[in-house]
Amino acid sequence: MLDTKFQKKVILNKIVLKSLIYFLITFVISLITFNFYSSTFGIIVFCILTTLFIFNHLNALIKLENWLNKPTLSSVPIGNDYWEPIYSKLYKLYKNHTLTKKDLTKALDQFVAGAQALPDGVASLNEYNEILWANKNIQKMLGIELPKDLKKPINYFVRNTKFLKLIEGDLDNNSINIILDENHFQINLIKFGFDNKLLICRDIVNETRLEEKRKQFISDVSHELKTPLTVILGNAELLLDSQSKKSQDIKLIESLINQAERMNYLIKDLMALSSIDALKKNLRNEKIFITELFEQINGDLSIYSNKNNNIFFSCEAKSNKNLIGSNKEIKSAIQNLVTNAFRYTEKGFIKVTWYEEKFNGILSVKDTGIGIPKAHINKVTERFYRVNADRSRNTGGTGLGLAIVQNIMDSHNGFIEIISDGKSGTEFKLIFPKDRISSK
Repeated sequence: MLDTKFQKKVILNKIVLKSLIYFLITFVISLITFNFYSSTFGIIVFCILTTLFIFNHLNALIKLENWLNKPTLSSVPIGNDYWEPIYSKLYKLYKNHTLTKKDLTKALDQFVAGAQALPDGVASLNEYNEILWANKNIQKMLGIELPKDLKKPINYFVRNTKFLKLIEGDLDNNSINIILDENHFQINLIKFGFDNKLLICRDIVNETRLEEKRKQFISDVSHELKTPLTVILGNAELLLDSQSKKSQDIKLIESLINQAERMNYLIKDLMALSSIDALKKNLRNEKIFITELFEQINGDLSIYSNKNNNIFFSCEAKSNKNLIGSNKEIKSAIQNLVTNAFRYTEKGFIKVTWYEEKFNGILSVKDTGIGIPKAHINKVTERFYRVNADRSRNTGGTGLGLAIVQNIMDSHNGFIEIISDGKSGTEFKLIFPKDRISSK
């Protein structure tokens, strides 16, 4: 850097010095002419020499401008003593620039070739979520055509509420699974550079098929277990009512009944999950009147509030809009959340609220219970996941309630938001897209 600055200073000093010498010589010649001939002739000589000097520089500037318009290494101008150092420096700079450009082009070509070879779809987005580049796989997956669709917002091609939340940064995680035209995709969003984003789309149709087979297996096993379990439970209850009055026998039979009932709850939950999975393609276009839904929930869950006078249970509709979906499934989701809240709340309140926010419909279930640690929040909706396994068993939980709620929300193109500090209270928000909101 110091050498470059020094070289520029030397070149500039040379040009200034040579110009001063030229003007000095011109002035001396003009002065001699003035003394020997006449003042007019001396002025004419001075003007002619000065004009030649200016013309020389103008000619060099024109050559430089012409070259800058179409620069090539073979057409660098040849200058005089004044301009030759400048042309030489420009030649070196342009040569280095050309070499650097070739290296960058080569690196970019290698990057593009590597991105095109990836089995996943990859697209680059700017800060406004506009497409900057996309490989062939993601073009096929999302229906993008390059170069026609460059600079178009990605949401033109993916119209999905969960996807919009992802690219707008409104989700806690950077990965979602969505269904587009019966195709199953996993989409990851990675931020890089200055507000740029990398969108990675993976086809998970094979994983989805395996998952469906697994769910079908669970459904079949659940149905097969239900009949013998019903027989075991019935016979155990008959034994309890029979002539055996020994305290030891009664305790054994009661333990048998408790475990059989627990298995029965588990099978019911498994069958509920299988039912939702099997009906995922249904339209779910019933009109659900929120006030009527709340009346049903109040009636069905009154047994819980009657058991514990330390908990105030209420339902409130802050919006007069209604929902479009499956009444049975939405009711089941709310009941699962409320019964969970009763299990983990000793005193305070449990409140179900319906309201609108940012054009979405939200069913909120809020409690003053023990809360969920932050490390577990993103996992509690997985099947059989328990924050505390012993406590879940003691309270009668199967580990499937929140998985059922998650499946119901997926089937309604909505999602769950869980808010808890891990110490006191939890709020579950069931967020429905605006196309599922209906006026009265």
